[in-house]
Amino acid sequence: MNQRTIVRVPEEIANKYRFVVVAGKRCEQLQRGAFPKVEVVVPVNKHGQAQDAPKLASFWGQVAVAEVEENRIAFEEPEVITLDYTTEAPISSE
Repeated sequence: MNQRTIVRVPEEIANKYRFVVVAGKRCEQLQRGAFPKVEVVVPVNKHGQAQDAPKLASFWGQVAVAEVEENRIAFEEPEVITLDYTTEAPISSE
């Protein structure tokens, strides 16, 4: 049976693409050792012992999605630069 996860995109992010990019960048930070901003339940091994910080992207991906959903991640919108291609430059005929 397939389970489908419904993700709530915060209004500040405005679209799903930006949500995925922000969560992906946060996932990379978490994998490199950043401190999570939400409560994390660490998986246990087959002996019932808590594992060290897992390196699985799927684990940290779920944590990153939760952080972005709860607006705990600050991000900046990139500045959009529009280029003006209407200027004309003289072409030399030589």
